[in-house]
Amino acid sequence: MINTRQFPLGQATITVINTGDLQLRMADWLKVSPEVWAQHYSIDLYNEPLRLPTQCIHIKINRASILVDANVYDISPDDSYAIPNYQPPPDLIASLIASGIRPEDITQVIITHAHFDHYNGTTIERDGICVPKFPNALYYLGRADWENPDTQHALNDSGSLQYRTLRVLQERGVLELVEGDRDLIESVKIIAAPGESPGHQIVRVHSDDQTLYCVGDLYHHPAEAEHPTWHANWADAESILASRNALTARALAENAILIATHVPSIGQLRANESGVAWVEAKLV
Repeated sequence: MINTRQFPLGQATITVINTGDLQLRMADWLKVSPEVWAQHYSIDLYNEPLRLPTQCIHIKINRASILVDANVYDISPDDSYAIPNYQPPPDLIASLIASGIRPEDITQVIITHAHFDHYNGTTIERDGICVPKFPNALYYLGRADWENPDTQHALNDSGSLQYRTLRVLQERGVLELVEGDRDLIESVKIIAAPGESPGHQIVRVHSDDQTLYCVGDLYHHPAEAEHPTWHANWADAESILASRNALTARALAENAILIATHVPSIGQLRANESGVAWVEAKLV
């Protein structure tokens, strides 16, 4: 099973790892009516289960070894996201090693936002104790996600995922809370992009006049890039539209490549009469 793609971006090497597919129906989560959807796309695409990846992205540039999101596939067979009889691919650690990336060499882990499938692979249990999975890395999370009342409540619940991951990172002194934009290294920048969650952030990589954005869940499907007012029913409409409009302007100006966690294709935006289209990027 092929679950890893790798390509150069200037002096950087980008590795995209799918840790496991999920299924979901747009009708269950996308805040747009079927009548409006059908004006643009097949209604079957709206009603039928879609198979979507969960992608983590590794950036190797100079001495930096940066991971964007860290997921472990732990979907139970009776979960609504589970695909019947699905066998997940090799896990994140195995895929990193197979790509020549040593987990102990990772210098930074950027958590795009505090939804479970973006950070549940940041720690691992050893001898009954949860410890950072990438022992030499600093971890970056949007402060607004950390300060979200739901997160704060979960951080005090020893049975919660947040307690076993984010709290562990914080107590070990390796979690940095990000407010606004942050230059990580010369070629990599964290950019605030709230809406999917209060502290949602994306990552810009720029090398040799080539630009990539790791956009997390700013989009779950290309239709959201093409219709930026369409969004998940849990998102904040005003802030996610502002974040998308800001990215669209940058991506068009820079002819940037886009990777979204749950979009199978690596894309680019192309201006058209109605706004933009998501097209598959031509990678070297």
